[in-house]
Amino acid sequence: MMLAITALPASVLALPDSNQIEFSNCSLALPGTNLTANARCGTFDVAEDPADPSGKKISLKVAIAPATGKSTEPDPVFFFAGGPGQAASETWVMIQSTLRKIRKSRDIVMIDQRGTGGSNKLACETELEEDLNQEIDLDLIREETEKCLAALESDPRFYTTSIAMGDYDQVRQAMGYDKINIMGVSYGTRAAQVYLRLFPETVRSVTLDSVVPMQLALGQEHAPMLDLSVQTVLANCAGDESCHALFPHQAEDLAALFAQLREEPQQITIINPVTGQPQKMLISADTLGVALRFLSYASETQALIPLLVHEALTTGDLSRLASQAILVMTGLHEMLAKGMELSVMCSEDFPVIDVSADYSDTLMGNLFLEIIDLQCNVWPHGEVPADFHQPVVSDVPVLLMSGERDPVTPPHYAAQTAETFSNSLNLVARGQAHSVMKNTCLREITTAFIEKGSVEGLDTSCVEKILPAPFFTSLLGPDP
Repeated sequence: MMLAITALPASVLALPDSNQIEFSNCSLALPGTNLTANARCGTFDVAEDPADPSGKKISLKVAIAPATGKSTEPDPVFFFAGGPGQAASETWVMIQSTLRKIRKSRDIVMIDQRGTGGSNKLACETELEEDLNQEIDLDLIREETEKCLAALESDPRFYTTSIAMGDYDQVRQAMGYDKINIMGVSYGTRAAQVYLRLFPETVRSVTLDSVVPMQLALGQEHAPMLDLSVQTVLANCAGDESCHALFPHQAEDLAALFAQLREEPQQITIINPVTGQPQKMLISADTLGVALRFLSYASETQALIPLLVHEALTTGDLSRLASQAILVMTGLHEMLAKGMELSVMCSEDFPVIDVSADYSDTLMGNLFLEIIDLQCNVWPHGEVPADFHQPVVSDVPVLLMSGERDPVTPPHYAAQTAETFSNSLNLVARGQAHSVMKNTCLREITTAFIEKGSVEGLDTSCVEKILPAPFFTSLLGPDP
């Protein structure tokens, strides 16, 4: 059934008269779901190789969610998506309610970064995605990486962050904007920092949610940071009367469960929570690590971990743990452009990653580093500026936010990044995980920050009142 697209009158856009991009009504969709959002969309062509402006062109998808109020400020919000590999226009479908108040007075601009979404997506139609339903096979991953590369009609060397941020500024100029507010989540915080370094005179304010320091090699610390997150969850359980009473030996239970699976992986059959069909699965220590990683991305699913680990160890039944992980992972591979992710990581991070680091005593072990090493020895590397991993120095107003239990961008990453931002405010949300701006308190602070264009005088008292999702004490949920 075709869904009708509600017309958005062109007059609601606060585009300068010098705008050169033609926009029309469109419906944005989130892959793997039936969720949509109305917007206005256009395209803008750029050279695939910036050093050859007369050569091959690629088309960038540009979407605008128009301001909803009676008057619109001249400085819009440019949103930078995560991943790497997510498309901003698709992510908007998930975050539109978070930015609802900001949107009253400002247009929200979403550019699908080159290689994602509607901007010449570097998709891999292969079995590269992390999948609990199959044993992790490094030989297969190498094969599929080679297949993906061979199938591309684009040159993956030109899909780096720095080149993409050059695209963004071309779009800004084509739309006629003088100043913009930039906002990034996760990998999008790296993209935002690169943009700020390259085009500082165009930026009015910067919002960074779940911060990636420029000094960080993506992937280097995924294993130890997951352990840090899970340890914090278990420590919070130990400090919670009901959780501790029911699950008094969480750390020991988790270690015992991993030991069992290292000794003997378990073949199970579950009813797939998405398809409703029976599904056979082999659960090893590696796949359990992958499952815990995805369950750790949100406070709500972290609240399930003590119960699920206890149930798996005491009954030997891993089906519920696997089912919950599948629910969290569903659709993720459709949202990420794997080829673009590899172009970014293999060009920017792999050259400085220590793939010989030994994380064998962590939940994820060395698997992630082994996969990066394997794939980046196949994937072409683009050129990266010599100062790429140097911290960005700026006096532009910057708001940084982190979740205390984030498994991939913990609070000390934001603290490190804030050291070179002389006009910044760094907030940590207790008991929260990844991507925290959706929290009501932080949403209000972000709105006030962008309205003021300053970190001065913001009321942050609500941050101390943020609490984690209560732990599940049974399958019925938390204690009343």
